[in-house]
Amino acid sequence: MTGPDIANFLQRYRKPLIAAFIIVLLAVSGFFAYEKYQRHQVARAAVLYGELLDAMAGRQWSPARASAETLVNQYGHTPYGLFAHFFLARLDSDGNQMAKAEAQLQAVIRADDAPVGMAAMARLSLARVYLQAGQPRQALDTLKVQSAPFAALYAEARGDAYAALHQPDPAMQAYGQALAKLPATDPYRAYLQMKMANIGVAP
Repeated sequence: MTGPDIANFLQRYRKPLIAAFIIVLLAVSGFFAYEKYQRHQVARAAVLYGELLDAMAGRQWSPARASAETLVNQYGHTPYGLFAHFFLARLDSDGNQMAKAEAQLQAVIRADDAPVGMAAMARLSLARVYLQAGQPRQALDTLKVQSAPFAALYAEARGDAYAALHQPDPAMQAYGQALAKLPATDPYRAYLQMKMANIGVAP
């Protein structure tokens, strides 16, 4: 295309080209504005999460719940918002509100954007809620999904569920699996061995 051809092309399609340029410019501006908004949201969520931790450490349950609920409702798309579900589940389970605690943890399990491992943590916490509520079979169902990073804790929880069902053999097997996942020097082994002794046999 020669110089005159280019000039004619630009003259002929001047308006569409200008419109296309404006659209691209707006898209780029919108992207950076959205990125800035996201960073602001995460920063605000981090501040609230710090307030939540301080309130929990100080056993100030009402401010802790308020911070956690704000994180869930306004910043639920951030990791801090997802972590807040765990705190609400704890507060609910401590208050014997097991259905509410279950709902909080199920929200994390169903979240598509949860960081790697968070759903596994939520399943483990949910199994503990079921055990606290006297529903060991529900706990076992929840723990059917395997999680390598939490293998020892999952096995221990299965052992607790079988023990609650008065099934000593599978309980011993599960505790043994938990022991096998821990280093020989891990002090938590003594706690597991105590659980095994409580159901009749110690390794």
